[in-house]
Amino acid sequence: MKSLDGGLATDLSAESMEYLYSEERTIAQAEALLQEAEVTGKRWQDAFTGLLKDYKRLNRQLDRLNRINDRNQLLLRRQHAKLAADQSIIEKILTKMRAGVQFDEHAMRHLLMPLDNMAGDLLFSMRRPDGVRHILLGDITGHGLPAAIVGPEVSNIFHTMTRKGYAAGVILAEINQNLRDRLPTGIYLAATMLEWDEGNHLVQAWNGGLPEGLLFRQGRLWERLPSAGFPLGIVSNTMQNWTRQILQLQPGDRVILFSDGIIEGSNDAGESFGMERLCDCLQQMYALQEPLHRVVDRARQHIGGQGRFEDDITIVELTV
Repeated sequence: MKSLDGGLATDLSAESMEYLYSEERTIAQAEALLQEAEVTGKRWQDAFTGLLKDYKRLNRQLDRLNRINDRNQLLLRRQHAKLAADQSIIEKILTKMRAGVQFDEHAMRHLLMPLDNMAGDLLFSMRRPDGVRHILLGDITGHGLPAAIVGPEVSNIFHTMTRKGYAAGVILAEINQNLRDRLPTGIYLAATMLEWDEGNHLVQAWNGGLPEGLLFRQGRLWERLPSAGFPLGIVSNTMQNWTRQILQLQPGDRVILFSDGIIEGSNDAGESFGMERLCDCLQQMYALQEPLHRVVDRARQHIGGQGRFEDDITIVELTV
């Protein structure tokens, strides 16, 4: 940590180490003196004078370190206050942007449980002019500023291109290349995108980095939609796997998409809720005709205590 003292940049960690070394050296000198067999009065007096001088020097150095530390703490408090103010502004901007976004929730149940206002999960649903519906579920690495940067960018591309009638694959490629070109390494978007032709009961699904989607038929797990490509923003379009899974749905089928927050919740023993428990809970939910939030309730029971999750939770259910 750097601080300013007398107009000079001071490395507090280095000064602290120097103080500790000086203190240990002074103590070692005193112990060595006590172990000497015969010490004259003058030797004691000279040694005491030297040790007293060292002690005073150490005391001044300690006072200086305390002043620097106090100053650093003040700077940290000011910086935290500024970050909190910046975050509040960003949250207000994001809230206004989300309020103006069209969301088609026909034949859909969805549950969004963000950890904070700048959540890392995204969910968009919109129809093209030809009536085909696009649904995108995304999970941005991290929260805070990465979510604030990536979310509006992806939303703009998705909604603008869907409104103009572009196919899902073209939209995915545009999002991927845009994130790849503009974002720093380590920030990317795990995503699942559906192109849903409701009239023909046909779904094309692409999954890049999210947990596998699930198709339930007659209340039973029928098919899985595994991840086949990289999350968006990691590799170029030419290196990405754009293979899509095609599902011919039947009336009553349900397609479930979700981010990893629900399955990664762990109990005190470190055992995660996991995919198989989630599948069992969904089957029970359908058998009992329960609301979607019952899955989250059962995940909380598994976690125990206050049932606090460590990541955003988003669950989407489409019913044919």
